[in-house]
Amino acid sequence: MNDDHSGGPERDRMALDIGDRRGILDRIRHRRKFRIAALLATSAGGLVLVWVHWIGLIVAGALVGLVSPDLRAAVVSAGGFGLLVLAVFILPRGAIAPRVVSMDPIIYITVGGALLLPVLGSLVRGVESSA
Repeated sequence: MNDDHSGGPERDRMALDIGDRRGILDRIRHRRKFRIAALLATSAGGLVLVWVHWIGLIVAGALVGLVSPDLRAAVVSAGGFGLLVLAVFILPRGAIAPRVVSMDPIIYITVGGALLLPVLGSLVRGVESSA
């Protein structure tokens, strides 16, 4: 039985994998084309998650935040995602959209959640950058 608890080659491989992931994430964050593609992909995936459950707003905000170059950009991108969610919610309503928007106070919860929950999720960028 091996008493060495250092992890050996397996641990080195895991550290290499984490380093590779950080390298890929850094390339996405600092190259405009990659960042735009990643934001589009995470936004599309986020919309699917939001369709399934409202927790998807937080998860989508985190995904959008992780591909942003800094915390400020993460928060702004998450706010933009929230606006996208609101647009996707209101636009298909067509002629009844004004009546949906005038439904007090439930519309406040809808708008507040759509704008604030992705921003909450995007704060993971601040945690990730300080680690």
